[in-house]
Formats: sequence, C-alpha cells, structure tokens
Amino acid sequence: MPLSDLNGMHPLAIVAFGISLAIIFVATRSGYLNGKASSPAASASTAQVAAVIVDPTALNRASSSVDSLTSTLVRLIEVAEDMQRSQAHMATELDRIREEMRIQREIFRRSNS
Repeated sequence: MPLSDLNGMHPLAIVAFGISLAIIFVATRSGYLNGKASSPAASASTAQVAAVIVDPTALNRASSSVDSLTSTLVRLIEVAEDMQRSQAHMATELDRIREEMRIQREIFRRSNS
C-alpha cells in the first residue's frame, strides 16, 4: 500500500502511525539540539584547551613529569627483579639448611637407637 493511500487503513492505525512519526521527529530534534548545546564551542573548558594549545609550557612540564615517572617506574621494576632474585636465592639456601637439619636429625635418631 503506497503512503498516499491512507484511506484504507483503520483509524486507530493512522493515529498510531502519526504518533510514531511524532516521537521519531521529537527524539531526533532534541538529540540534535542537545548535541549542538554540548559542542566544544559552547563548553566552558574551550578556553583552557585553547590556552594549552597556545602556551605549550604546561604540555612540556607534563611531558617531563611523564618522563621522570617512566624512569622511576623502570628503576622500581629493576629493584623488584633484584629482590625476586635474592628471595629465590634465600629460598634455595633455606631448603639446603632444612635438608641438612633433616639429615642431622636422622643421624641423631639412628645413633640413639
């Protein structure tokens, strides 16, 4: 049925069709207006962003802070790896001591028997 031939439709279907079109139109229009209101030109932070773009000193300070943080984290990772190696060595030595003590107990037990 072509759109121009609405005479054959039930009146309730015509009303429902009209309401559907109205809802779609209102939702589209309000979305468009909300998008336009929240554009970067209308926001308060536009001046701050423009100041950072015009004055790169803040960006340079942030970059140097990130660089120092990166070097600190690299050093922290190196320290953590050193600690892991030393703890693994300590665990090996404690296993050896435990084994020696077990052997000593066994020798003592057999010598007293």
